[in-house]
Amino acid sequence: MENLLSTSLSALNSFSTSQAITANNLANLNTDGFKASKAVFQENVTSGVTVTSLSTDDTVDISREAANLILNSQGFKANLEVLKTSIEMSKEILSIKA
Repeated sequence: MENLLSTSLSALNSFSTSQAITANNLANLNTDGFKASKAVFQENVTSGVTVTSLSTDDTVDISREAANLILNSQGFKANLEVLKTSIEMSKEILSIKA
């Protein structure tokens, strides 16, 4: 159960970081010479996921950033559901043992 929680929490942190990268790209859309950054997700050796920011030579593409906003939002929601389900499972296990 701990592994499930730590994996979901790492994913929530990673999607949050990815959202911040996307927000920074959009905030600098009209900044001369600004190059977009990209969120790169990587699986941890033990469990979970991390994200790093990778600088690119690309300009900001609104359609790509909009897709990233949707992806981050859906990933965040999915991992919140995993956390809620694991809490419900823990409660059920405790009620069975009691």
